[in-house]
Amino acid sequence: MKKKFFSVLAFLAFALFLFSACSSVGSERIRLDTGWTYSLYDPEFDNSGFKELDDEMLSQLERLLPESQGYIWLKKTFELPQSLKGKLLGCYLGRITIADETFLNGTMIGGEGLFPPHEFSAWNRSRLYSIPEKLISDGENTLLVKIWVDGEGSIVSNPFIGEINDATMASKRVAFWASRIQLVFAFFMLGIGIYHLILYAKSRTEKDNFAFGLINVISSIYLFVFYNVEIPSFTGENISFLWFQKIFSSGLPYLLPFLVTMYINSFLKRNDRKPIFIARVVFAVVPVFIVLCCPSYRVLRQMQPLLQAMLIPPMLYIIIILVGKVVQKQRDSLTLLIGFSPLVLAVVLDFLIHSVLNLYDFPYISSIGWQLVILTLLFIMANRFANSKLEVEYLNKNLEKEVADRTKELSESNEQLSLTNEELFTAKRRADRDMQLAVYVQRSFYQSSLPEFEDWDIAWHFTPMAGVSGDLYDFFVHKNVLNGVGLFDVSGHGIASGLVTMLAKTVIDRKFHDGLNEPLANVMSEINKQIGEEKGDIENYLTGVMLRLKGNKVEYLSAGHPKAFFRSGSSGKTVPIEVDGKSGSGGLIGIPMLEPEYSAIGFSVKSGDSILLYTDCLSESRNKNGEEYGYEGITKAFAKADGNAHQKLDSLLEDFKAFTDGVPANDDLTVIVLQKK
Repeated sequence: MKKKFFSVLAFLAFALFLFSACSSVGSERIRLDTGWTYSLYDPEFDNSGFKELDDEMLSQLERLLPESQGYIWLKKTFELPQSLKGKLLGCYLGRITIADETFLNGTMIGGEGLFPPHEFSAWNRSRLYSIPEKLISDGENTLLVKIWVDGEGSIVSNPFIGEINDATMASKRVAFWASRIQLVFAFFMLGIGIYHLILYAKSRTEKDNFAFGLINVISSIYLFVFYNVEIPSFTGENISFLWFQKIFSSGLPYLLPFLVTMYINSFLKRNDRKPIFIARVVFAVVPVFIVLCCPSYRVLRQMQPLLQAMLIPPMLYIIIILVGKVVQKQRDSLTLLIGFSPLVLAVVLDFLIHSVLNLYDFPYISSIGWQLVILTLLFIMANRFANSKLEVEYLNKNLEKEVADRTKELSESNEQLSLTNEELFTAKRRADRDMQLAVYVQRSFYQSSLPEFEDWDIAWHFTPMAGVSGDLYDFFVHKNVLNGVGLFDVSGHGIASGLVTMLAKTVIDRKFHDGLNEPLANVMSEINKQIGEEKGDIENYLTGVMLRLKGNKVEYLSAGHPKAFFRSGSSGKTVPIEVDGKSGSGGLIGIPMLEPEYSAIGFSVKSGDSILLYTDCLSESRNKNGEEYGYEGITKAFAKADGNAHQKLDSLLEDFKAFTDGVPANDDLTVIVLQKK
């Protein structure tokens, strides 16, 4: 698949080259890419100073001027061939930097851009000047081009004099690739950017929408340097060319790697360490600051090699992130890596074509590579959105089925009312016996005690609502070392959910120990896959939270589960376990048709620090007034709890029972407190 993708991209690049380089078959041309002379003095006052111009210097005119700034006059003499006599002619000069006035036999036939004192470049406007028949001499003709050079100066894109239709076609071809297609891309990206920023405004948790929206908006603004020549009302007269280049052309590109890294981090649910983040900010801000401080466009051009070198570390960091996540086999990382590959290939091709082969007439394709990246990322974002919608639809469908099942149970209960007292007694005794057996079997799966751990103090509370529980807890112990903790909640109640807990416990325990050296997100993905396969058509799904413990390091992952809390041993401050606003949350467990994305976060603990895990009965239970205990109640109760793990647990449960006094629990309750010794 990847080979086919790169083959298609290479073919497109080759086709672009053929399309841009081809000429109208059968049309004779007077070539203007060779045979020029030049002068640094106005020929109106000094016509004797013209010197022969090396053909290669036509694209580097700034090298001929002191301090790379000033006017230069280029002169080309030619005789009109017999095949072009009597025909409508055009002078196609390709693209000229910065501004020009063009004369034929002493008469001005056109000009683009603005000369000082209000200079403005028309670099991306293709020069096409019609030649009045009366200006053509039967003998020698003189074409004179006056060019303003400031840090850069050139004539590129295979200029020539030929039939007007031929010249017009060449001009349109260059204009299409140099500016018009950029205008289309810019409006396309602006629409994408606004759409994703609106999505972020509606859901602030989806930060990848925010980053992707900004990437598109800034890219569309940056492209203004290419397509401004397509806007009839824009002449550049009312804006400083220096500040135009500073803002649009030279400053914005350095913000893009920062935003791209932000997007990748958000998409892959990862975070940069503080020094890395500071370095990213530096590589984004410092180049922009240097750009804004440049006193002239010539200095700005001279600073470009240094500034462009500052793009290399952020781009390498992006590649390192993606390759690292691919090695870790994190889902979607390979997709992102392939998605950014068109830009890398386009940049390499631009370097080879323009810097190695010196084919200046070939259009730059890096912007097209970037558009392919945007398009690829757009498809990736759309696919993720579709999967989320599918998950919601599945849950809605499952909820409807739950209601239908409860209705059926009520109907069956009504039918039972018609049974005789003896039948009712027999049925109840059989049901009680089955329930007791189920409770006994389930309890035998759960740890009733734990060894004394050297580094962790643990306490837990487990109360099923009615017999068999849908809550599942597990402590992953090896040779009296606590390697991790898991707490899961199966949807629904009764025998079915209890059976799923027993099935799930076996899978979870096996996968955790098998994956001790794997990323925790991969372990959870394997658990999800295995449970989905083994439970078959049973509708129940799970939420859960998992901790991996190693020394003073904790790796944390949540799969649609209520927030876990961290309490500082030194200050008592209690906060949800989050890093930079991310709670390590992922999709639900055990739904076969879905492939949720899981992500883990890591943090350090010190002696006295404690962690609270619980099922939703704790946060969602209400008091007599209908008020929910909620995260606020948990935070306050856990913050004021002191002592060891058992004392903290008892203090929390006392506060919870006082809040819900007189209101029976409507769900299974499991609470776990871990305290670092």
